[in-house]
Amino acid sequence: MRAIITFSLFVVLAFVLGAVMAYPLKLLLDPFLGLAFRKYLTYATLISGVIVSAIYLQLYNLLSFESFGYCGKPFRFLKNMFNGFVYGIAIMLIIEVLLYLLGIHEIDTHRSISLAIVMERFGKAMLAGLLIGLIEESIFRGALFSGLYKKTGAIITIFFSSLIYSGVHFIRYREVPVDTDVGWLTSFSMMPEAFRRFHEWSILDYFLTLFIFGVLLGLLRLKHRGIAACIGVHAGIVTLVKTNDYFTNRTQESTHNYLVSEYNSTFGWLSFAVILIFVVIDFIKLKINR
Repeated sequence: MRAIITFSLFVVLAFVLGAVMAYPLKLLLDPFLGLAFRKYLTYATLISGVIVSAIYLQLYNLLSFESFGYCGKPFRFLKNMFNGFVYGIAIMLIIEVLLYLLGIHEIDTHRSISLAIVMERFGKAMLAGLLIGLIEESIFRGALFSGLYKKTGAIITIFFSSLIYSGVHFIRYREVPVDTDVGWLTSFSMMPEAFRRFHEWSILDYFLTLFIFGVLLGLLRLKHRGIAACIGVHAGIVTLVKTNDYFTNRTQESTHNYLVSEYNSTFGWLSFAVILIFVVIDFIKLKINR
């Protein structure tokens, strides 16, 4: 119980530190980027997540690249990451094909489609996917996983790391009004409303999809004892989601629209069921190999 409370406090600390860092980050980067303040707050929270993760590992004398999940020989690491990427693409391809066959998604006829355009969009999506995978997996299946696993065990670690992973995706900062003077306390004033979606039951399908995806990544972390495959799967999923979002639209005429969340054009009960099947398969493989 103490380990879970400590874990939760460090998650809270990441958001508090992110709120503190947001304003100086804006002062530093605004002359070059000129972004909306909520984006600085989001980026500051990501940075603080990495910092807090390192502190969390140090608390248990675990601070190392291995505890962040970066272990094994470079070639083996890259091979696992590539295999994971293919695995993620395969999972997402199944989901997307089902969405298309059920009439939930349709090709966007207003988009120009050619091999060059597809490759360009795929390449950009892959870079975004790799960046997201590197950051999020280093935190959730890397540092937080290692620290909690040392004190609890596989089941509790996978459950709570997946729960937090899913939850943070629903924290959304709204932009401050145009005439607001942004200062040190602005971030803290934005935080209560950022958690508004947790009052809505309609997020359940999307929340559970991200949760079960976290479970799948947790099983891969146990199987490979590193995050290479986790990064790859995460990147593969994001790559195909972003590519499909560009070339397809969600329809409103399908009688199966309830299978997709109102908060997302791809994820919902259908994706939850598909990923759950892969979780069962990977769990069985893990038990057999052990």
